[in-house]
Amino acid sequence: MQARDRQSVRVLLVSPLKRVLLFKYKNRGVDGIERPCWSTVGGGRDDGETIEQTASREILEETGISDFQLGPVVWYGEDRARAGDGRIVFKEHFIVAFAPTEVLDTAGWTDWERDQIIDIQWWTPDELRLSAENVFPRNLGALLDPILAGVFPPKPITLPPI
Repeated sequence: MQARDRQSVRVLLVSPLKRVLLFKYKNRGVDGIERPCWSTVGGGRDDGETIEQTASREILEETGISDFQLGPVVWYGEDRARAGDGRIVFKEHFIVAFAPTEVLDTAGWTDWERDQIIDIQWWTPDELRLSAENVFPRNLGALLDPILAGVFPPKPITLPPI
């Protein structure tokens, strides 16, 4: 089966407590087996949308937070493992955004999100490093250290493919 590409934007949504928001998805493959995983705020990029427009739309839809501040695009990655069965290759730009609060409103969720998201958590890098959970991108705890210190790459870093 040929994998299809999905252009998407992932948001490293940073709280005032220097924690990053992740959603836990059921992540059910075509075989029906669930392979739960954690991933950042974000989603598919609509035709004609900029990275910033997609990030802004996804933050508002998924968190209800409207008074965030966008930062730079810091990473680019391609991931075929998260779909669980390799049918989708996520081609993702990661952008930093700063939230003024950790209070969330999920009223804007789609039916798909209500069915697929099974947990929400704000994480510190140390919590991510110590967790045995399935988290995307891989090694997120270490990758976040410079971001949370306010050190951003001059151009997006390409993450190792998974």
